Amino acid sequence: MTENRARRMWRVLEPYHAITYFAPDTRQATDALGLRGGWMSYFACRAAPLGPVGPELVAAVFYNFHPDMVARALPDAWSHA
Repeated sequence: MTENRARRMWRVLEPYHAITYFAPDTRQATDALGLRGGWMSYFACRAAPLGPVGPELVAAVFYNFHPDMVARALPDAWSHA
C-alpha cells in the first residue's frame, strides 16, 4: 500500500512538533514561568503566536480539544507568560 504525501510528511515532521512541546527542557522553562501542568504549558506554547487570545479562539483553532479543557488552561497562562 502506498502512503499518501500527507502521511509521509507527518512521519518526517512529527518528531519536530513533539520535541517543541514535550521535551523536558520545554517543561522546565514553562514551569519556571509559572505555567502549571502540562496542558497549560502545551496550550500556552502552541497558542503563543496568536497572542493572549481567549480559550474560545484557541479551541476553535485547535479543533480536536474539548473547549472546557482549553478553558482550564487559558487565559491564566497569559498572566504568567
